[in-house]
Amino acid sequence: MIETRAATRSAEVYARPNELRSLWALTKFPFVAMMRNVSTVAFGFMFPVVFIAVFGLIGVGGANMRLGVSSRALDYLPGKAIAEMPGVTLVQDTPDQIERQLRMGKLEGILDVDGNRVVLELNEANPQSNISRLWVQAVLDRLNLEASNVRPIYTLEVTEVVGRRDRYIDFALPGQLGFAILSTAIFGTVFGLLYLKKALILKRLFATPVHGFTILLGQGLARLIVACLQVIVILSVGVIFFGFQLAQGWATFVGMVVLSMLGLFSFLGFGLFIAGLTNDENSASPITNLFTLPQFLLSGVFFPTDVFPTWLRTVADLLPLTMFNVAMRQLSAEGFSTDMIVPLIGLCVWGLIAYVAAAKTFKWV
Repeated sequence: MIETRAATRSAEVYARPNELRSLWALTKFPFVAMMRNVSTVAFGFMFPVVFIAVFGLIGVGGANMRLGVSSRALDYLPGKAIAEMPGVTLVQDTPDQIERQLRMGKLEGILDVDGNRVVLELNEANPQSNISRLWVQAVLDRLNLEASNVRPIYTLEVTEVVGRRDRYIDFALPGQLGFAILSTAIFGTVFGLLYLKKALILKRLFATPVHGFTILLGQGLARLIVACLQVIVILSVGVIFFGFQLAQGWATFVGMVVLSMLGLFSFLGFGLFIAGLTNDENSASPITNLFTLPQFLLSGVFFPTDVFPTWLRTVADLLPLTMFNVAMRQLSAEGFSTDMIVPLIGLCVWGLIAYVAAAKTFKWV
C-alpha cells in the first residue's frame, strides 16, 4: 500500500512538469507559426498601423458645429435664431452629460439664454470653439441690427473650461485595436485549427497523454501573446507619432492592454465555435465573414454608430465588438469609470455564450 501511494505521488509530481512543458510547447509553436503567417502580420499589425498613419492627422472635422443647449435656451429668440443656422447641430441632454461632452471635445460649446443675456461655455483646447463664438456673435449682431436700437439688446458672455481636443485619431485607434483583436481571435483560430485538423495534427495531439484543455489553452495563449504585441505596437505608434491621448498615462496604457486580453478571450469562443462547426476552409470562410464583416461595418471601427438610424444603432449596440470598442474608448478618454461596467458585462456574457456553444459543437477531427 505504501509503495503504491509513493508511486502515485511520484507519477503526479512527474506529470505536472510534463503538462507544463507540453503547455509551453503548445503555446510556443502556434505563436511562431502565427508570426510567420502573412495574413496575421497584414491584418493584425500592418493594416491597423497604416490606417492610423493615413487618418492620424485628421483633426476635428468639417464645418458642422455641435452646441449643447440648456432646456430654456430655445424658448428665447437668440436660441431659436442660432438653431436655424445652417451647419449647427443642437444637442439636448442632461446638464452633466452636456458638460462632459464639452470637456471631451465632442461639443464646440454649451449655449444658455436667459432673457437678453446669452452665455456660451467653450472648451479652451478645442479650436472649433473659437469658431462657434464667432457664429453666435454674428447671430446676435444680426438680431441687434434688426432691433434698430442704439444700445445692443442681446449680449454675449463667454466662459471657458479646461478640456481636451477631440481628434479622429482618438476615435480611430481604439477601433483599430478592436479590428486587430477580433481578426486574431476569429481568423487566426478558425483557419489555424482547420489546418491542424486537415493535417491530422490535432488528432495526434489529442491521442497523447496531454489533456485536450491544455491543447486549446496553448492555442489561446499563443493568440494572447500576439494580441498583446498588436496592442503595444498600435498604441505606441498612435502615442509617439500622432499624439494619441491617454487619460491617465501609463495606467491607461496598461488598462487598454488588459482590456484587449479580455476581449481576445471573449472573441476566442466564437473562433472555437466556428472551427468546431466546419471541416474545411470552403465552409468556414462564409460563416467567418458572416460573423466578422457586419461587426467591422457596424461596431464603430471606422466611423461612429450615432450616424445610423435608430433601429440599426440598436442592433449595432448589441454586437460584441461594439461593446469592446465602447469600453476601450471610454477607458482611453476618461480612464476606468462606471460607464464601462455595462459593456464589459455584455462582452463577458457574449464570451460565455460562445464557449458554451463551442463546448457542444467542437470536434477534434
